[in-house]
Amino acid sequence: MTSFSIPTLSLSALCAALALLPPTVNGQEEGVSKSAIGKALRSPNSLIRHDTWTKMNPEEKSQFSMLVKIMAKMPWFDRDGTIKALATAASDEVLEKMINGLKKNKDRAVRQGMAVALAKMDDPIFYKHLYEALDDKDPTVRRVVVHSLRVHKKPEAVDALVKRFQKEEDPVVKTFLERSLNELTQAYRGPKAEYWLSWWETAKNDPDYKLGETDEEAKKAAEDLGHKLKKRRTVSILGGVTLESSERGSGIGVPILIIPPYGYSENIMLPFLSGLEARHKLHYIKLPPVKSFKNLRVVSAKQIPYYPIDQLVDAFEDLRKETKEERFAIMACGMNSWIAMRYAKKYPRSVAGILLVTPLSGVKEYARATDRFERQGKSKKDTEMHYFGLTRRFNSQTGESNLDSYQRENEISKWDGEGGCIDRRSWSLFFQDERDYVISMLYPVKNHVMGSVAIPDFDLFKEQKPALRIPALVITGRSSLYNSIEASKAIAQYYRGLCLVYGYSSCMPFCEESKRFNKDVAGFLKKFTRVKKNKSKK
Repeated sequence: MTSFSIPTLSLSALCAALALLPPTVNGQEEGVSKSAIGKALRSPNSLIRHDTWTKMNPEEKSQFSMLVKIMAKMPWFDRDGTIKALATAASDEVLEKMINGLKKNKDRAVRQGMAVALAKMDDPIFYKHLYEALDDKDPTVRRVVVHSLRVHKKPEAVDALVKRFQKEEDPVVKTFLERSLNELTQAYRGPKAEYWLSWWETAKNDPDYKLGETDEEAKKAAEDLGHKLKKRRTVSILGGVTLESSERGSGIGVPILIIPPYGYSENIMLPFLSGLEARHKLHYIKLPPVKSFKNLRVVSAKQIPYYPIDQLVDAFEDLRKETKEERFAIMACGMNSWIAMRYAKKYPRSVAGILLVTPLSGVKEYARATDRFERQGKSKKDTEMHYFGLTRRFNSQTGESNLDSYQRENEISKWDGEGGCIDRRSWSLFFQDERDYVISMLYPVKNHVMGSVAIPDFDLFKEQKPALRIPALVITGRSSLYNSIEASKAIAQYYRGLCLVYGYSSCMPFCEESKRFNKDVAGFLKKFTRVKKNKSKK
């Protein structure tokens, strides 16, 4: 099992580049010396590194070169710092180098970064180069360009996106195109490129049309067709809580409940499941915060509640009844797989299939993952990973986290911004390629605060099996430290299901290998679940 280590990733190459810098270099305001850059490169603190890169001066030839190397070699938050620095460039010479990097650099990470930096300038002189970059050979670059063009609220941007849509083949880029066009136009024409083309050909020639004007009728029609998220609030009598969800998609396939990892928003899954929405209605779940529940069992002097699995299961059953669905398939990630597992046991006739993404079988596997974070973080001198591991345990008597007690006992002062550093590191570990700018794109919308909870003593292999055999598909990433391949295979065996190991993913296979993920899940559901009653294939 492999892991990304910030302090050692390509450090030798970056230090070699550092040796070519002059002894002192004036930064934009405060100045960034060669020694300060070297110190930042060796720092395990992502905030120090990020803030150092933002102060570098792209107008200095040697620093421009260093910024590009950092952009190519280091993870997403470091890359954010280089993008902020590059977005301050002003001279024609440097801007020309950035445009050339967008078009010709062999590293997709650099092309991604240059696209974002140029878009941040929001200068019409760069628009044509961004429009041309919509044809980049790499889909990860195209989706970054598509996302970046959302800020260019101009007919030319819509025109470029609509034209790209007509020939785009990558499913994730198509989703990004649809979402960017929705944001720019508020038209909600759905996932089919030809619908956007026919609408735009009329709208752009209409003298009364104003870009981005709200069309409430179009929004309502889009919700009914499954092209736009439709919000739902379900007051659960069984679960004693109000459940919020969003629906999108349509078709004859079994509807799917989508449960993101614990503490994360459904927004991290929304851009990547369009391949399922053509045949299935997807219910994206926004789990209620723990404070929404009443009479939860608690532990420690701080009255930390246990994770309310059974109440959530009952709330999902009320949602099924409210939507008048015979059965749901249920997709759940990480620790939230326990909800799907318990749902299948308690209401087996309500579950058409379970789809478990990088799942945990129980509290023991959670503890083993915690051990991995602590052990590997410490051995690799990756302090942020080490600290993250320590935050995952607490003293049941005092409520003090292991990180707090570790720092207190070793007389270690907390960093400025330490919480943010740990949060970013925990998020980075969800991805195999930590350079991908999609990590940065999702970061501002990733959190859904549930509140601190105690992990219940859950163990799938001690659970009573569902009364009916339920089709099960387990998908796990080879690089994940949050779970293990061996445990994932054991979960699949427990259900007599199928386990797929994705070689280029960590905890986000629906993002990192989206095309395969959508195909595998769609094929599994088509084979093992029956279509809705009173519906026939179109």
